[in-house]
Amino acid sequence: MAFNPQQFKQKKKRAVDPNAPPRPNLLSHDKTIREGQQAFTQLEDRVQKQAEEIARLKSDYANIQQSVAHILNYLRKGR
Repeated sequence: MAFNPQQFKQKKKRAVDPNAPPRPNLLSHDKTIREGQQAFTQLEDRVQKQAEEIARLKSDYANIQQSVAHILNYLRKGR
């Protein structure tokens, strides 16, 4: 094998577009995925709490309606 100087020649650098977005790497993807999962978990917790609050408020509303119905029946019988 003969010595080939082209083999060790450095490659020319490509021109970089200054307006191009940064190139993605695995660490930034991992961080983005982790942050997305955390946000999703927080939203799930919030939705669960809101569902529990809605159920409690519906129960309270039904109890108030029942109380008002009993009061109205009592008042109607009293006349």
